Amino acid sequence: MHSWSIKESKNYIFHYHKDSVAENMIDEIINNQEYCFNHISKVLNINFGTKIKYYLCNSSEEVGAIYGDNEPCNAFARKPNEIFALVNEEVQCIGYHEDSHILSYSISTPKQVFIREGLAMYFDKHHWGISNSNWVSYFTASKKYISISALISNEEFYKYPWNITYPIAGAFTDYLITIYGIEKYIEFYKVLDSDFEGCFYKVFGIGFKQFEDNFIHYISSLKTSKELFKLLESLM
Repeated sequence: MHSWSIKESKNYIFHYHKDSVAENMIDEIINNQEYCFNHISKVLNINFGTKIKYYLCNSSEEVGAIYGDNEPCNAFARKPNEIFALVNEEVQCIGYHEDSHILSYSISTPKQVFIREGLAMYFDKHHWGISNSNWVSYFTASKKYISISALISNEEFYKYPWNITYPIAGAFTDYLITIYGIEKYIEFYKVLDSDFEGCFYKVFGIGFKQFEDNFIHYISSLKTSKELFKLLESLM
């Protein structure tokens, strides 16, 4: 692995390779991530108190080697304060996603991957430039939707393609926060244990099955164009 050059900002320590795309973009990256940091911190009411160490890698293979399984990977976050992300000509894995993982882990780290990724996707708002809710509209219309009751299980979550599970998680989290507010959601995030449905009912006062039915009804009420469905089908 090449040695790292370093540049610090208010809330980050950025590591990047000399003569890399990341080096050429470093000021833009710093401005973008500082904005994301402040936005996430305000929404979640967090005072993180330490700098995030960001490692901007040249390839997905480099990220995967650092992760440890040598499988190509675009980005991952590692507690308590490290992020490894691909930045090259084709892909720039910067923005809200990994930062929201690190910052939210200072509140709690729920066991359910669906919940952790849902909060990250809530901040992303989009997948491949298309809103999470539009993706879920397409999934329900094309019979690709996967029940959240199933996805709460980590074993089940990992059985399905991430480009289906992540937008579902993000759209669901957005709907949950819209209905009950961010303070109630943070309360749920903090107390959530292995009894997902029990914790859900205790915090929100509604059975999870009923709430998922409400979520699906909400998604079905969104008028997504057939032309957009055709585009989404081509991206799958």
